[in-house]
Amino acid sequence: MHPAWQKRRFFELHLAWLIQGPKGYELLFKVNPYSLYPTREEALKAAKALLEGRLDQDPKVGRHKAPVLLSDEDRTRFLVLLQSGKALLPLDRYALLGEVAEVEERLLHRAPFREASNVLHSLKGVPVRLLHTPLNDPEAESREVAQGSLEVLPEGIRVGGVFLPIPPETPIEGLAYEEAFFHLENGRYYLYALP
Repeated sequence: MHPAWQKRRFFELHLAWLIQGPKGYELLFKVNPYSLYPTREEALKAAKALLEGRLDQDPKVGRHKAPVLLSDEDRTRFLVLLQSGKALLPLDRYALLGEVAEVEERLLHRAPFREASNVLHSLKGVPVRLLHTPLNDPEAESREVAQGSLEVLPEGIRVGGVFLPIPPETPIEGLAYEEAFFHLENGRYYLYALP
């Protein structure tokens, strides 16, 4: 296994607004997008920075507005609770939920096709699906080119009976053992490991 493909330890920050329902609190909306930090302290620092604002939903996630504005006392109490890993702050019929969870994740990796660290090598021998989307037609749907075990050869890849030449400098991106994607002159290609 190439070191770039290994899972690494991160701390994920979740903030969400809840609303009182008939069976207790239910999710109203998530505040922040998926976010990873190298240390617990950095995740807590990010939470503190978010708490200084209104806690509306991040535009990358949606358009919801905070149902309640936090007082300085609420912010301080929430941060103290969050330092233990999880915080629930009831505010009238709403509540603010926060969690800093330790997770192991693989990061998106990018390397030229010629390098041994390109994620296609992590999928060698694995049953995959190869899809293609033309570059000149932005509304075109991806179409399946092939399914089968992946062979990585010096001059390209073979999936089932289909050979696809790939120039050595072509950037290959993806998550090791899961997926890879790249551009060639005639479009964008995606490979997904089949379950």
